[in-house]
Amino acid sequence: MKLPENIKPHLDIIHKNILQSIPDDFPVSLSEPIRYFLQMPGKMIRPLLTLFSSKAVGGNMEDALPAAIAVELFHDFTLIHDDIMDQDDLRRGLETLHVKYGDSTAILSGDALIGLAYSQLMRVPDTSLNAVTKIFTEALVKVCEGQALDKEFEARDDIQLEEYLDMIAKKTAWLIKTACALGAHCGNGTPEQVDLLTSFGYNLGMGFQIQDDLLDFVADENKLGKKVGSDFRMHKTTYVTLKYRRILQSSAQYRSNYPADISKYSSFAEFQQALDELSVIPSGQQEADHYIQLAIADLAQVIPLESGNPLYEITRFLQRRQY
Repeated sequence: MKLPENIKPHLDIIHKNILQSIPDDFPVSLSEPIRYFLQMPGKMIRPLLTLFSSKAVGGNMEDALPAAIAVELFHDFTLIHDDIMDQDDLRRGLETLHVKYGDSTAILSGDALIGLAYSQLMRVPDTSLNAVTKIFTEALVKVCEGQALDKEFEARDDIQLEEYLDMIAKKTAWLIKTACALGAHCGNGTPEQVDLLTSFGYNLGMGFQIQDDLLDFVADENKLGKKVGSDFRMHKTTYVTLKYRRILQSSAQYRSNYPADISKYSSFAEFQQALDELSVIPSGQQEADHYIQLAIADLAQVIPLESGNPLYEITRFLQRRQY
């Protein structure tokens, strides 16, 4: 499933403004790697959510555009730093920034992007500036907190599924709900509309991340743009591995037939077979769908769920995506 054609012109506007956010007088050693990263193919879901959240409450999308650009630059900052910490080689099918330019340049590029994000945020209408700055800054802290928890989990073997859900709420869902909240504020939405769209973004973000974890085990590698099974090979704790362990705990027979320690599997293919036999992926998809349905229920209280509702179309796209 692809994003509807009526949304694509907005992607062009976002991409153009993102590239224009790089100052002309930046050193080449900084502007070149930033441009390399910003021109990677991407879905740009978060800035779209900002623009269309503004529209959903009757606002002017042009007023929300600086906030939308800020959100995407924020997101790119997190991706660059995540790739360094996870030592990933590919991002969107291309070399990651730290592989192509080195760790130091990648770190500096990420730092510069968050500064540029704030420069964009300062351009929102004065009536929204105080609220969006507070929300944006809180999100920056929460996302870093979520990433810290993610790294802590690498040294633990006793993580519970509920802990993991709290981590992704901060690392992933928080920025997505922030994108929606910023748009609602820029569109001068009522407090109730802002709350509903913020909740919509949170539930969408939770469903999105669970779906993302599932894709690392079942997606087409060419469509995904990175190696399938990277989480397994790095022994990362994800929704899939925790759901696997939770299912084992439900049955003595499962515990005798399948190892609780994922590293005991000799290959990714062998683990995939166990996931299939235990129906881990369908179970995870049910939880992702649960969050998506909560998001849709929130959205329905703001704007009718009908053809041409871009927020609803984006939600359905994310639910059915294969990359």
